[in-house]
Amino acid sequence: MGERLFEVLGSVRFLMRASGVAFIVVVNAMIGYGVWQRHAEAVHGAERSTRNLARILEEQAVRTVFSVDLLLSDLVTILDTHPQARTAAAPSVNALLRNRRDAIGPISGLIVVDEQGRALHHSADSSPPAFDLTNRPYFAAHRDEGASDGGLHIGAPIPSMGFPGTYVIPMSRRWSHPDGSFAGVVVAMINPLRLGAGFEGLRLGLEGTVTLALADGTVLIHRPWDEGRRRLATLADWPEVDAVLRTRDAATLDTVLPTDGRPSIASVRRVADYPFTVAATLPKGEALGEWKRDSAVWIAMGLAMSVVIALLTWYVERQQSRREQDQNRLERASRRIRGILESMVDAVVTIDSRGIIETFNPAAERMFGYAEAEVVGQSVNILLPEGFRAGHDRSMAEYRPNAGSRIIGNDREVLALRRDGSTFPMNLAVSALRLGGPDGEGGPDENGAEENGAARRVFVGVIRDVTKRRQQEAELLASKSQAEMANRAKSDFLANMSHELRTPLNAIIGFSEILDSEFFGKLNDRQKSCAKDIHDSGKHLLDIVNAVLDMSKIEAGRYELSEEVIDPCEAVAQCLTMVRDRAADSGVDLRNGVSGGLPTVWVDRRAFKQVLLNLLSNAVKFTPEGGSVTLAARVEEDGALALSVTDTGIGIPKEFMDHLFQPFRQADNSASRQFEGTGLGLSISKNFMELHGGSLTCASTLGAGTTMTLRLPAERVVKPEDTAARIAAALV
Repeated sequence: MGERLFEVLGSVRFLMRASGVAFIVVVNAMIGYGVWQRHAEAVHGAERSTRNLARILEEQAVRTVFSVDLLLSDLVTILDTHPQARTAAAPSVNALLRNRRDAIGPISGLIVVDEQGRALHHSADSSPPAFDLTNRPYFAAHRDEGASDGGLHIGAPIPSMGFPGTYVIPMSRRWSHPDGSFAGVVVAMINPLRLGAGFEGLRLGLEGTVTLALADGTVLIHRPWDEGRRRLATLADWPEVDAVLRTRDAATLDTVLPTDGRPSIASVRRVADYPFTVAATLPKGEALGEWKRDSAVWIAMGLAMSVVIALLTWYVERQQSRREQDQNRLERASRRIRGILESMVDAVVTIDSRGIIETFNPAAERMFGYAEAEVVGQSVNILLPEGFRAGHDRSMAEYRPNAGSRIIGNDREVLALRRDGSTFPMNLAVSALRLGGPDGEGGPDENGAEENGAARRVFVGVIRDVTKRRQQEAELLASKSQAEMANRAKSDFLANMSHELRTPLNAIIGFSEILDSEFFGKLNDRQKSCAKDIHDSGKHLLDIVNAVLDMSKIEAGRYELSEEVIDPCEAVAQCLTMVRDRAADSGVDLRNGVSGGLPTVWVDRRAFKQVLLNLLSNAVKFTPEGGSVTLAARVEEDGALALSVTDTGIGIPKEFMDHLFQPFRQADNSASRQFEGTGLGLSISKNFMELHGGSLTCASTLGAGTTMTLRLPAERVVKPEDTAARIAAALV
C-alpha cells in the first residue's frame, strides 16, 4: 500500500496535477489581490479627483467674487466723484452701470441705493421703480457698519423685485459721504443660473455634483438641479459635510447625497478670504464602474487560466513528438540566417568574449581582403590599426552585462586595417548576444571564462565603409562655404551698386520733374509724355534699388529701426491715398474698413508704411477689374494689433505658399508673365515685421482671393499713459 502510494505521489502525472492546482491557487490569489488593490486605487483616484475639482471650484469662485468686488469698488470710487451720482435715473450713470454689468457675465443687474433705501440707479431700467429696499439684509448690514467700510457683503439668495419669480444673490459694498457717514449701497445682483453654468461644466462624470454655499451653510449653487428630487437648501441638510466643516476647513469623506440618497465620495473646502464653502461629489457607483468591469475581466481571466492549466498536461505529452520537428526547423532557420549574412552588403563579424573571430561574411572578406578561413580563430585586433588595439582589449576586459557601455548598442566611426596595411574609416555598430544554455540564459563564470555547455556571449559587429560618405560630406561642406561666400559677396555688391545707382536716378527723376513742370519752356504733348515716362521709369527703378538695398541690409543684419509713436489710422490713410489712383485705373474698389479709435503703436514709420503699401499694391495688382480690396484692423485678445488686406483677386497656388516670402520668388516666373515686380516686396515686408517682433501671414484660395495679415505684438501697442515716456526715451 505504501509503495503504491509513493509510486502515485512520485508520478509525473500526479506532479503535473499538483503543480496545476498550486498554480491555479496562486493565480487566483494574485488576481484577488490585484482586484482588491485596484479597488483601493479607484477609491483613492476618485478622492483625488474630487479634491482637485474642489480646488478648481474654489479658484473659480474666488475669481468671480474678486471680479465683482473689484467692480463694486471701482463703482463706489466713480460715484464719489460723478456729478450726477445722487441724481435719480441719471442717463450717464445708467449707461455706466450697464457697461459694467455687461463686463461680468454672472451679473444680472447693478443697483445704486441711497441712504433712505431708494433705488437711485438701476442697470436694467433708466427709471428705476420706487422700491423700498430698507428691508433688504445687505442694506441693513452696511447701514449698521458705522463709519467703517466692512468690505464686500455677500447675502443669501433673495427674490428679485425687478423680475418676479426669479432669485438673485446680492453682493454689495457700502457707499459713504465724504465725512464717512452712510450714503447708500452699491449692489451687484448675481444670477444663480449664470453663475451655476460655469460650475456645471466642471463636475465629475455624468452623475457628479458641485455645490457652492455661504459660510453659514446657505446653498447658493448646487449642480445639477433635479426638479424631481429634493433640493439642497442648506448644508445643515447634509449631516456628514456639516459635521466635518465644524472642525476642519477641508476634507474628503464618504457620504450620502441628501438629494437622492446615493453613496458618494465628497471633497469640501472653505474658500480663503471669502465666506464660501465649495463641495464636489462623485457617486461611488460611477467611481467604481471601471473597477467593476476590470474585476469581471480578471475573474474571467482566472477561469480561463484554470482551463489552460488543465490543458497543459496534454500539451506536454505532445512535446516530445514535436522536438524533432523543431530541431529540423531550427536547422533550416540557421541555414536561412547564414544565407542572409552572406548576401548582406555590409560586413558582419562576430567575436566571442575574448575577442576571437567566429564568423566573417563575404562582404567582410571583400572589405578587409581576408578570406574567412584566414581570420576565424584569430584575434579581432588584426582588423584594427596598432594604436586602437590596446583600447579595444581594455574595453573587452571591462565590459559587464547590464552595466552600460559606450560601444555596445551604439554607432561609432573608427579606423580599420586592411590586409594590405591600408586604413579606412568605417561605421561600426556592435550588439551583444547570448547563445546556448538550456533556457537561453547564462553567461561567463566568475573568472570570465565560458562554462562548457553553458550559455555564452558573442558580439556582433555590423561594419560599413564610410570613405565615400566622408568625401561627399567634405564636398558638401565646401559647397556650402562657397555658397555662403557667394551670398555675402552678392549682398555687398548689391548694397554698393544700389548706392551708386541712387544718385544718377535721383538726378534723372529730378530733371524729368523739372521738364514736366515746363520750367525751361513749354513742351508739346509728346514731349510731356516722354518726360512722364522718364519720371515713372526712374521712380520704378529707384523703388527696385531701394528694395534691393533694404534686402541686403536685412540679410547682413545691419538694418536699424527708427522707432516712434505713430497713429496707424493716419498711416493707413496715407497708404490708401498712394494706391487709390492705381486702383481706380484698374477698376478695383478700394475699401477702408479701419475705423478710428485704434491705439497708437511704437514702430519705424517708414518700414510700417512700406509693409502696408506693399500689401495694398500687390492686392490691387493681382485683382482683376470689378474686384475689391478691403483693409481692416482689430485689437486681439492678447493686446496685439492686427491689420489685414483682403482682395478678391486671382489667389496664390497652394504649391507656391512655401516659397511666398522668399526673395526674388514669384508664382509666375515665365518669360511671358503677366504681372511686373521683382519678388522682393513680401520678403522685405515679412523681415520688417519680424524686426518689430511681429509676423506676416497669408491665407489664400486660388481663384477666390487672398488675405495678408500683419500682426504687431502687444508690447508694440502704446497705452495712453506710456506715450510720453516712449517719446522721451526716443529723444534721449
